[in-house]
Amino acid sequence: MIQEKYAPHDIEAKWQKYWEENKTFKVEMDKDKPKSYVLEMFPYPSGNLHMGHVRNYSIGDVIARFRTMKGFNVLHPMGWDSFGMPAENAAIKHNIPPKKWTLENIANMTRQLKALGLSYDWDREVTTCKEDYYKWTQWFFELFYKRGLAVKKESAVNWCDNCNTVLANEQVIDGKCWRCDHEVVKKDLSQWFFKITDYADELLKDLDLLPGWPERVKTMQ
Repeated sequence: MIQEKYAPHDIEAKWQKYWEENKTFKVEMDKDKPKSYVLEMFPYPSGNLHMGHVRNYSIGDVIARFRTMKGFNVLHPMGWDSFGMPAENAAIKHNIPPKKWTLENIANMTRQLKALGLSYDWDREVTTCKEDYYKWTQWFFELFYKRGLAVKKESAVNWCDNCNTVLANEQVIDGKCWRCDHEVVKKDLSQWFFKITDYADELLKDLDLLPGWPERVKTMQ
């Protein structure tokens, strides 16, 4: 019998529980199928999803499900861009340790993503503030350093004396700190730089290997 009204809390919760328990979206290597990698941006765990997140991840989910139905072996992971200045700024603003703030937000946003019924393989979750991820960025940095591609020098940054922290350009509004309205100054700090210009010509040449990319994107690169 068809119900007259859609009851999302009953119907969706039932199937989300089934997907979770049966690992419906878990991906195994299958050499008999063509491979497809569907990746949306990893969000910064700021607390709650907003409609921009929902729009972005819903579109990615449609693509992943469509390719799965077309017989592809689809890898569709989720992760968290959870390291760096946003965590520091949140800790200052909310007077809470950045680890506690970040991990609690990850748990909350994971709950929201699962409530949307998105087809992620959660066994492949990546969290950039955890050691099992950042040990590889440290490994890369050491490799760059040994090959002369990471250099340390002084350079000017946006600095707020009141918050005692560096600010990104978009956090400076009319010359003042977005958080405390204190005047922002330029301050020379010792920083690490990557000599990406050593690879500029090679990267430019290899754009020819990306025939499916829009020309406007190639021009920006």
